[in-house]
Amino acid sequence: MRINYWQTFYEGCFYHIYNRAIGRAWLFANDENNHYFLKKWKQYIHPYIETYAYCLMVNHFHFLVRVRRIDNAMRQQIEQENTVASRKFLNGEIEFNTFLEDQFKRLFSAYTLAYNKQQSRHGSLFQESFKRIQIGNEVKLINTLCYIHHNPIHHDASPFYDVWTFSSFKAYLSQANTLIERQEGLKLFDGMGVNSKAFENYHETYRQSKTAFRQHIDEDDNLIIDGD
Repeated sequence: MRINYWQTFYEGCFYHIYNRAIGRAWLFANDENNHYFLKKWKQYIHPYIETYAYCLMVNHFHFLVRVRRIDNAMRQQIEQENTVASRKFLNGEIEFNTFLEDQFKRLFSAYTLAYNKQQSRHGSLFQESFKRIQIGNEVKLINTLCYIHHNPIHHDASPFYDVWTFSSFKAYLSQANTLIERQEGLKLFDGMGVNSKAFENYHETYRQSKTAFRQHIDEDDNLIIDGD
């Protein structure tokens, strides 16, 4: 069955969101870039989604999110955006999905402008249409969360989960306030959301299984690893 990579955003639903740079460009050339992207994510996207996991790589990113329910507080936030899309949504002229897509365009545009200025480059930076796949069951939700944290290992950028700086993995092991929905994310692994041990154990099992799979692939030239 052909996968739809551009699925509609619905309230209360989970999505795997990802995008990459065009051509051979980098998205994040230094730590400052990573911090700035997360800052803009918090500004443009966070009021409308809950973030369960993320990983920023050199030329692409992954997020696991759940779309928030639309209530009066959110409508007030949308009104403060004061954009054409926000006004059209509040007037019932467009769906929430269209408004949220516009917020992502604003995120990518703001980041690209700052990055291009810093790096003395011109033109587009992100692929034109970011991918988002709805996740409909808990097993896939857990595996997607682990997959996102596994990206640095998969791309040979880091030997372990907790070594990569711009991933939400370490945030799950901390009590500090973070961008992610830590307690709700931990509940996926232990049901209580108060202990990170089950979270760590599941990730380690995932890492070992993927390492074994990679070793098998290295021995078989007919198999190809997905590059995302």
